[in-house]
Amino acid sequence: MGINKSRRGKYLMNSFLISLSPVKNVVITGDNYSIEIHKSFSEIFPEINVDDFRVSSFFEYFFENNFLIDEEKNYKIMITIKKSEYFSQIIQKLFRKALNKEIIFINGKKFKIKGIISNDKIWTGYYNLEEIMKKDQEELCSSFKMKILTPIFDRTEGKFIFGFDKIFNKILEAFSEYCGKDLSWMIDQKENFFIVRKEKYYTKDMPINGIIKNSYVGEIDIEILEKQYKNLIYAIFIFAKFNGIGDDSNYGFGQILIKI
Repeated sequence: MGINKSRRGKYLMNSFLISLSPVKNVVITGDNYSIEIHKSFSEIFPEINVDDFRVSSFFEYFFENNFLIDEEKNYKIMITIKKSEYFSQIIQKLFRKALNKEIIFINGKKFKIKGIISNDKIWTGYYNLEEIMKKDQEELCSSFKMKILTPIFDRTEGKFIFGFDKIFNKILEAFSEYCGKDLSWMIDQKENFFIVRKEKYYTKDMPINGIIKNSYVGEIDIEILEKQYKNLIYAIFIFAKFNGIGDDSNYGFGQILIKI
């Protein structure tokens, strides 16, 4: 898969963590608080389009709609900047706010930035499509596990989805748009390149607009069959880690990890 050199900047994404602490105890209520977090940071980052970055909810609280944020503790969220040209100025802006002990507001509540973390091996890092495509195939393992940490939402169907075929279609649709290539042919031919050895799912109650719906997290074991497609397959699934999967992924839905 060729990459247009004039568009190289497009193929970089960066993820980092921010540690926040409330000025005083805050009781969080309502569905998916990460929507409010995203709104807050879109005001801090007016230079970037709302679709060009994504956030998580407070770690460990994604499925909660009623919880206490303690002023004595720090709480992490993840932010992914999807366009690398904005990354440096956004990081600098956040460092200045932390250094100056500026207050930021999330849904009207006051928070302080306690730290910015860029060296967490699980949650931080960068996505470079060109780098992955050029990687020595011998360095890429023939099998890996995809862990679905937060549910994948399909707005058209109005429900959460599971099952590898549906999930892969969502990933491939977003990846094709991202790299400007029509890869729809892979949907019907994917069994020639890789196979799903095992998939298992667990149901989790998830409130959406005040209605409790079944959502799904789980694990999918994948084995690559065709060595020549290793780089492309890794590029697709690592992209999904940074970009998220499905609708509302900018608010923390469809978060996965890749385990080798």
